[in-house]
Amino acid sequence: MDSVPFRYDPARCALVVIDMQNDFCSPEGSLAHAGFDVTAAVAMTPRLNQLIATARTAGVRVIFVRTEHDETTDTRQWLGRVGDGPDTARTGITCRTGTAGADYYGVTPRSGDVVVTKNRFSAFVGTNLDLTLRSLGIDSLLFTGVATEICVESSLRSALFHEYWVSLVDDCAATYSRAAHDASVSVVAQNFGTVVTAEKLESFWSTVSPG
Repeated sequence: MDSVPFRYDPARCALVVIDMQNDFCSPEGSLAHAGFDVTAAVAMTPRLNQLIATARTAGVRVIFVRTEHDETTDTRQWLGRVGDGPDTARTGITCRTGTAGADYYGVTPRSGDVVVTKNRFSAFVGTNLDLTLRSLGIDSLLFTGVATEICVESSLRSALFHEYWVSLVDDCAATYSRAAHDASVSVVAQNFGTVVTAEKLESFWSTVSPG
């Protein structure tokens, strides 16, 4: 265990999987139909699944965060947040409660995993995630999923502001343009936390016996 950096110690860290859902990731989802390029999300999914499996084997808690929206969360401020900006194409069409678009894409929570449902970009806004993490003795979070510069980075920033150690798993996060992904990775590395790869985490965890 001495060879594993404290941030990645299975006794204190969790792997956070953000918004791996059809509308955000699938070629048949609402964002793809609206013209967003989901190629990176599709390509990243097998690598993320491998990391999830390695994390479970090492005893790392896996936390799935999913988005749902309906009329009870559709405030005027939320729906009109970008005015007439280019992102209006995605507003109000993703992960509507009870639709196939809100279902998981390419990943499946298992017994022992934690599932958190959010209604805003950050996994900490309006959820019990902070209470859950503190109850489990977790103080370091490894962020994965989509979209890198939106919900992943928003959740990572919130985690830091809640006094968690934070890391971004570069090759297990994706968004709709390479430039946006790379910019987010750079911002995180310069200001908020560490950036790590799945291979590096797997090399740390391969030497760990759970429990």
